[in-house]
Amino acid sequence: MAITVTGCLAQKYNKWYAVISLYDEKGKRKQKWIPTGYPIKGNKKKAEKILKEKVQEYESKRISYYTDITVAEYFKKWLKEIVTEVRPNTYRVYKSNMENHIISYFENDGIRLQDLETVDLIEYYKFMQNNTDLSGQTIKHHHQNISKALNDAIPKYISFNPANKQASKVIKEKRFKAEFLNDNQIDVLLELVQDLPIRLAVELCCIYGFRRSEVLGLKWHNVDFNNKSIRICETLQQSTKALTGTTNYTDDTKTDSSTRTMPMTKKARRLLQEQRERQMRFRELLGSGYVESDYVCTFDNGKVITPNYLSRNFHKVIESSNLPHVRLHDLRHSSVSNKLSMGFTSVQVSEWHGHSSPVTTMKYYAHADKTSKMAIANALDSA
Repeated sequence: MAITVTGCLAQKYNKWYAVISLYDEKGKRKQKWIPTGYPIKGNKKKAEKILKEKVQEYESKRISYYTDITVAEYFKKWLKEIVTEVRPNTYRVYKSNMENHIISYFENDGIRLQDLETVDLIEYYKFMQNNTDLSGQTIKHHHQNISKALNDAIPKYISFNPANKQASKVIKEKRFKAEFLNDNQIDVLLELVQDLPIRLAVELCCIYGFRRSEVLGLKWHNVDFNNKSIRICETLQQSTKALTGTTNYTDDTKTDSSTRTMPMTKKARRLLQEQRERQMRFRELLGSGYVESDYVCTFDNGKVITPNYLSRNFHKVIESSNLPHVRLHDLRHSSVSNKLSMGFTSVQVSEWHGHSSPVTTMKYYAHADKTSKMAIANALDSA
């Protein structure tokens, strides 16, 4: 039950102060002194007006207790509290956003958590947009992180979350434009990775448009040579060793639709059989020095290829080539775009790549969809 907020006027340094009676999180009474700016002589009514406004302000916020904790201090505390409550990969993102951007901004600002308002967050998002190279999508993620943290502050520190939709509306997102390689460029890429440990992962990404975590999370018990199928139901994520005791951990797929069974193409079958035989040879050759696991994408000693290793070495290959400077994830974009250009429908492509719906596919890849336009052109030609 909320405690009624009360206040009174007090004199200090020959000026009026509005003194609000609040309670800290332990229930101990605490007074917040707010300067009115008015000298004592002849200004009591003006000071009383400010006192009344401040009492109403705290009542409207439904704050009946008071804490000195700043926004930056709270965010640091929050990071420590949630370390075991969220997935390691999620925590890694929270920690990066908070420590690299959000906390430092609010440390300079110095604002207390209970004084934080929507307008303060709007100023933060504007600052990020105007003074950094961060994309609108990344700043949107900052908003989500801040909103999560402030939600967790209710009701211990604050009674409502100022990180609302109004705050996020100022974040301008540029329309996503996927980079991709055409079929000829993919052939060049595959030649460049032929003798590298990342070869199999890159080839499977080109065929299926797998996410990085999906291709590295693929295990042999999900590869069915008899039924010529590959089941995507686990992912390999990378975290900091301090959080999980290892740099890798297995997780679920990104969404329910990401869990899917893929038909094994002739090329994929050949690649997987070659990898199976290669692992068997090195297992026999290295004996006890071979690292046992059920993972498909491994080094010759059996050690699992980490997500960061795959991305880093893919980047090196691209940088040393004449190919467009794409990221590893752009192989997924390439797979989507090339299949749409081949005439497959958005429904087919969506199912193949594990999108949540064809709407997701067309939101980002409408420029590559030739199916409907070709159907109209063909109909006009035959009219």
